[in-house]
Amino acid sequence: MRNLKFAIGLFCCLVAQINAAEIGSIKCLGGDGPNPLTDITKIQNMGVNVFDVKGTVHEFIFWERKNQIVYRNQLGKIFRLDLKSGKSFLLGSSSVSLSKVKDPDERYVTLAGSPIALDTGTNPPRWQKWSLKKRVKHLYWHRFFGRDSLFSVTSSIVRPNQQQIEVYSFGQKGVKPHICNLYSSVGEVFHLGEGHSYPNVFLYRVKKENQCTRLTYFNIQIEGELAGLPVCKLYQSGQYSTLIPGNVKEVYQFPELMAGNQNMFVVRTDHPEKNLLWDDGIYGCRFYNFGQRIPMVLNPRQTTLAVWSEEEGLSLIYPRTFENGEPVILHPLRDQIIGPVHQHHLALSSDGKTLLVLAKLKGSYESENRQLIKVTLQ
Repeated sequence: MRNLKFAIGLFCCLVAQINAAEIGSIKCLGGDGPNPLTDITKIQNMGVNVFDVKGTVHEFIFWERKNQIVYRNQLGKIFRLDLKSGKSFLLGSSSVSLSKVKDPDERYVTLAGSPIALDTGTNPPRWQKWSLKKRVKHLYWHRFFGRDSLFSVTSSIVRPNQQQIEVYSFGQKGVKPHICNLYSSVGEVFHLGEGHSYPNVFLYRVKKENQCTRLTYFNIQIEGELAGLPVCKLYQSGQYSTLIPGNVKEVYQFPELMAGNQNMFVVRTDHPEKNLLWDDGIYGCRFYNFGQRIPMVLNPRQTTLAVWSEEEGLSLIYPRTFENGEPVILHPLRDQIIGPVHQHHLALSSDGKTLLVLAKLKGSYESENRQLIKVTLQ
């Protein structure tokens, strides 16, 4: 009976795909997936270094332009590590975790979920706190006429089929809200995606259709900032004419790697086989099977995915790099580290040559604590 229901659900998905409107939509059949991967670990020469830091690192930020790492240890002390000299300098302290969001000048350290930033450009570094009691998700920094502003967002359901998205800009002149009321039909919900670039906030909307999901992309465009007018514009940026198998769990876009006005997306689902869709814009789509492993995007300028499993350890997948006609997979630190390894434990440079990993080293006298490890990639 269960197999029959599953077959009926897939049939309904196919019927809906055939009848789907094609005007302004994204065709993405994804081949016959899931697609295989070619392991190139043996032909790579990788250098590994362990940094000497103050205490045990809880989280870190990679300032690659300055060749520095900002980290917070188990005592809440925030340090700046200069990779050239190998020395750590105290910046301040906080009981709140660090956010991964970076400003272009690599000057500010933000705290996760809080409208608080540490300005390292002053001597001594000075905390900037804005008056807002809501928990926020930081999006990006942007500069207006030499002034830096931090943009963050909150989302809430205000009444049935209506969501309120509030985007806040934190700057020298205080807090400025941009409030958007989003209306959706019954069974449709807006979600905040990953991968944003000023002046847009990336959203996606899901609607269940049998055992599949109809997926639509949106952007909130923030306008009038210079004129002091808090205006929000919501516009649809794409919709799949084909349905996505299973339930959509997360969507990530690469806003800085557009090709022919078509973006690249990673769509993670709970389908037992096709649980990741790599949508490469004009180059087409591929489905992959990662099982229970959760794919992670490490850098919006690099088409690289990372996954962790106890059986295979840390893996890097390159959907755009092919060997024998198949995308390649690389296993750095194979059999050298103990997990689990999550998104906040990883950072990849914009040139793709430096990977930072916060993990426990096997055989180390400090194996109970995580070490900050640098892996040099070809």
